[in-house]
Amino acid sequence: MVSHSKLLHKLSCFGICGNLLRWIDEFLDNRTQCVRVGSAISCPKQLISGVVQGSVLGPLLFLLYVDNVAKLFSSSVLCKLYADDVKLYSVIQTEQDASELQSSLDALVAWSDQWQLSISSKTSAVLCLGQTYIDQCYVIKQNNVSLVSEIRDLGILIDDKLTMSQHICALVKKAQMRASLIFKCFHSRHRATLLKAFTTYVRPLLEYATAVWSPYTLTDIIMQNRIGATIIY
Repeated sequence: MVSHSKLLHKLSCFGICGNLLRWIDEFLDNRTQCVRVGSAISCPKQLISGVVQGSVLGPLLFLLYVDNVAKLFSSSVLCKLYADDVKLYSVIQTEQDASELQSSLDALVAWSDQWQLSISSKTSAVLCLGQTYIDQCYVIKQNNVSLVSEIRDLGILIDDKLTMSQHICALVKKAQMRASLIFKCFHSRHRATLLKAFTTYVRPLLEYATAVWSPYTLTDIIMQNRIGATIIY
């Protein structure tokens, strides 16, 4: 989706010029792509936009392209970027606070139109935390943004109470499925073999982003620890 001409313009604003800028232009220009299904390959199509996926330089070029997004908003609205994901959050105590958040959304939409990076209103959502609630309907390109009680963010299921119980429950079910597959796929019941399989296929699920969702209630702790006991014993 990244416009090559606009990307080169931004790079020049960063002070990248001369041979380096021309080299990047050559790196992006005159590329084709095709689709392969089995042994069949489609006709090649010319690429007129986008950075090269799978390359070392591609992610860096995209980050430079979206670098100024965080500067669009007022001091009361904070922004977090991760690749092409954008999160806006603010303390909403008055209708003015809600209005400023909507103004930030409008600024983001205007930026996306200018730089030709579309925003998907269907995959956007509003999550309210805390007791205070202002009855405000947020809009992206004349489409209402849905209000949800839980949302998945970078693989973590976050609810409006910040209990993490829903995430832990879903995680334990997924880990139990993998543990069951280990018993089906491995005929050996040697403890060391099963332990290595658990460490390889199940444990990464239970350790991903634990700094965020690590259980603090006895119920969730027992539920999580039961996975290890199932495979070991």
